[in-house]
Amino acid sequence: MLCFGCIEQGGDCGGCLMARFLMSRRKVLEQYEIIRRMVDILAYNYKTNPIVWSILRETDSLVAISSIGSLKGDYDRVVYFLQGEKKEEVDRILESGVRRFVVDNIPELRRFLNIVEERKDKIDLFVRIKMKEHTVYTGKYFVYGIDWKKLNEILPELRKNKNIENLGIHFHRKTQNVGEWDLIKDFSDAVDRKLFDIIDIVNIGGGIPVEYRNSSPKIDLILSKIREFKEFLGEIKLMAEPGRFIAGPSVVLEAEVVNVYDDTAVLDCSIFNAYIDTYLLNIRLPVLGEKENGIRYTLKGRSPDSLDIFRYSVYLDRELRIGDKIYFLNAGAYNFHTEFNDMPKIETVIVDDFRSIGIDL
Repeated sequence: MLCFGCIEQGGDCGGCLMARFLMSRRKVLEQYEIIRRMVDILAYNYKTNPIVWSILRETDSLVAISSIGSLKGDYDRVVYFLQGEKKEEVDRILESGVRRFVVDNIPELRRFLNIVEERKDKIDLFVRIKMKEHTVYTGKYFVYGIDWKKLNEILPELRKNKNIENLGIHFHRKTQNVGEWDLIKDFSDAVDRKLFDIIDIVNIGGGIPVEYRNSSPKIDLILSKIREFKEFLGEIKLMAEPGRFIAGPSVVLEAEVVNVYDDTAVLDCSIFNAYIDTYLLNIRLPVLGEKENGIRYTLKGRSPDSLDIFRYSVYLDRELRIGDKIYFLNAGAYNFHTEFNDMPKIETVIVDDFRSIGIDL
């Protein structure tokens, strides 16, 4: 993509956008190992950042996929989330070799099992359930899953299904879950104790949070809750689907200052093509080297939209000039781009370690 000035000059500026994502292979594997040591099965949530999967292929990780467009191989490692696929699409998925499925509503469950029965396939099935809610702050998000009361009715029926090899329960509170981690109580309240013996796997989904400038979750406490839950389950296998926890800290967004005026620094990228989670979840990325006091800047994206602000207030110990670099930390989760204002997609460069490129975190 060329800007008009470069077209006139016959040059290639790469779209006049020099920002890039820097992904640390070492950090991806470190974050993966933290969770892998705590669970029996781990499935990386592909939609969080597809490029992370190119590194996790080296491990024993499975991969959680939620769209046919994301099925690009590794079929024997896929955990597929059904969401309204037609019969011919389900047939195609099964024919590819996918054998692990998550279903979150009764009509789709019945349709899917009928297809599996016709084909005489063997599958692992995870029934996604709605947990009892302990908070009123759920209105913004759709809550997926079969009602926990209904689960206790259908679970014995599913256990008798000869096409289901491993029967699992799936539950997931929310992305960037900083507070609802009483897993033992949640599970005990929702699932009849008499049914524990017919469950092979419990999948707690993702939601393990990452530290941002406006969010400081108690990660050690959350991890201890997961360890306690694994002990509680006994012979039942524990599974998790971390996405943000692995992808977030593994990526730095390197941006360049293209203009400075008053207390505003304009960058060579936008929240719309670099970090739309700034708007969707009100996430504020930390900036490398920022202080509690100093010279205050608003870090603005390169679009005319008033929403295009990475950070309203960042304090630095230096004055910013055109050409200076800004490094946003924990920038790897849901950093997808949009086509707003015809913005190009920012490239991701995989490095062995951040320190190898002079970034000391």
